Amino acid sequence: MTTGEQVPKYRYQCDYCHEQWEEWMNLSDPDPEQCPRCELGYPFKIPVRFTKIDSPIQEKKTAKKNVVEHIEENREILKKMRNKSKEEEYYG
Repeated sequence: MTTGEQVPKYRYQCDYCHEQWEEWMNLSDPDPEQCPRCELGYPFKIPVRFTKIDSPIQEKKTAKKNVVEHIEENREILKKMRNKSKEEEYYG
Protein backbone atom coordinates (compact mmCIF):
# COMPACT_ATOMS: atom_id res chain seq x y z
CA MET A 1 0.00 0.00 0.00
CA THR A 2 1.39 3.40 -0.92
CA THR A 3 1.24 6.52 1.20
CA GLY A 4 -2.01 8.43 0.81
CA GLU A 5 -3.90 5.46 -0.61
CA GLN A 6 -7.55 5.30 0.43
CA VAL A 7 -8.57 2.00 2.04
CA PRO A 8 -12.26 1.39 2.75
CA LYS A 9 -13.59 -0.66 5.63
CA TYR A 10 -16.01 -3.48 4.84
CA ARG A 11 -18.38 -5.32 7.17
CA TYR A 12 -18.89 -9.06 6.71
CA GLN A 13 -21.11 -11.73 8.23
CA CYS A 14 -20.60 -15.48 8.20
CA ASP A 15 -23.44 -17.51 6.67
CA TYR A 16 -22.71 -20.37 9.09
CA CYS A 17 -22.01 -18.92 12.55
CA HIS A 18 -23.53 -15.47 11.81
CA GLU A 19 -20.59 -13.64 13.40
CA GLN A 20 -19.90 -10.15 12.06
CA TRP A 21 -16.55 -8.40 11.66
CA GLU A 22 -14.97 -5.50 9.81
CA GLU A 23 -11.88 -5.43 7.62
CA TRP A 24 -9.86 -2.63 6.07
CA MET A 25 -9.20 -3.70 2.49
CA ASN A 26 -7.98 -2.24 -0.79
CA LEU A 27 -10.57 -2.02 -3.53
CA SER A 28 -8.60 -4.60 -5.51
CA ASP A 29 -8.40 -7.13 -2.62
CA PRO A 30 -10.58 -10.24 -2.99
CA ASP A 31 -13.33 -10.87 -0.45
CA PRO A 32 -12.48 -13.37 2.31
CA GLU A 33 -13.14 -16.96 1.28
CA GLN A 34 -14.05 -18.29 4.72
CA CYS A 35 -15.04 -17.03 8.15
CA PRO A 36 -11.95 -16.23 10.26
CA ARG A 37 -13.77 -17.32 13.43
CA CYS A 38 -15.45 -20.64 12.66
CA GLU A 39 -13.60 -21.39 9.38
CA LEU A 40 -16.72 -23.23 8.18
CA GLY A 41 -18.94 -20.55 6.69
CA TYR A 42 -18.66 -18.18 3.78
CA PRO A 43 -18.68 -14.45 4.46
CA PHE A 44 -20.93 -11.98 2.70
CA LYS A 45 -20.79 -8.18 2.74
CA ILE A 46 -23.26 -6.29 4.91
CA PRO A 47 -24.28 -2.84 3.65
CA VAL A 48 -23.12 0.00 5.86
CA ARG A 49 -25.38 2.71 7.21
CA PHE A 50 -26.62 5.34 4.81
CA THR A 51 -27.89 8.78 5.75
CA LYS A 52 -30.48 10.74 3.81
CA ILE A 53 -29.58 14.43 3.60
CA ASP A 54 -32.57 16.79 3.36
CA SER A 55 -30.84 20.17 3.62
CA PRO A 56 -27.36 21.72 3.28
CA ILE A 57 -27.32 22.49 7.03
CA GLN A 58 -28.13 18.89 7.86
CA GLU A 59 -25.45 17.78 5.40
CA LYS A 60 -22.80 19.76 7.30
CA LYS A 61 -23.96 18.40 10.65
CA THR A 62 -24.03 14.84 9.34
CA ALA A 63 -20.59 15.17 7.75
CA LYS A 64 -19.13 16.55 10.99
CA LYS A 65 -20.77 13.76 13.01
CA ASN A 66 -19.36 11.11 10.63
CA VAL A 67 -15.88 12.60 10.82
CA VAL A 68 -15.99 12.65 14.63
CA GLU A 69 -17.24 9.04 14.72
CA HIS A 70 -14.43 7.89 12.42
CA ILE A 71 -11.81 9.78 14.43
CA GLU A 72 -12.99 8.15 17.65
CA GLU A 73 -13.12 4.72 16.01
CA ASN A 74 -9.58 5.12 14.69
CA ARG A 75 -8.35 6.32 18.09
CA GLU A 76 -9.64 3.08 19.60
CA ILE A 77 -7.94 1.03 16.87
CA LEU A 78 -4.64 2.83 17.44
CA LYS A 79 -4.95 2.40 21.20
CA LYS A 80 -5.44 -1.37 20.76
CA MET A 81 -2.51 -1.53 18.35
CA ARG A 82 -0.24 0.34 20.81
CA ASN A 83 -1.25 -1.96 23.68
CA LYS A 84 -0.65 -5.05 21.55
CA SER A 85 2.75 -3.69 20.50
CA LYS A 86 3.70 -2.99 24.13
CA GLU A 87 2.65 -6.50 25.14
CA GLU A 88 4.67 -8.07 22.32
CA GLU A 89 7.65 -5.92 23.27
CA TYR A 90 7.31 -6.86 26.95
CA TYR A 91 6.67 -10.59 26.48
CA GLY A 92 8.55 -10.70 23.16
